[in-house]
Amino acid sequence: MKHKEIAAHNIERLKEVQSFLRMYRINDGYTQQELSEHSDIHRNTIVRLESNHPQNITLLTIFEIADALEVDVNQIFLEIE
Repeated sequence: MKHKEIAAHNIERLKEVQSFLRMYRINDGYTQQELSEHSDIHRNTIVRLESNHPQNITLLTIFEIADALEVDVNQIFLEIE
């Protein structure tokens, strides 16, 4: 099966989500490990989300991280264009 190419504008959107969630994590005073424990999401998933390879992150993961950070998920998507 051929991998689908991700459009450049969608990569930029992913980077904005990545940056937004990282900023909230840091502002809330969580390390990646602490957020992992608080959200019950593996630390490696959080590392991937905050790295240059967030393409495999699911919406469910974003929802779970947003809940752990007490961020309205709508706010995340309002921040991106």
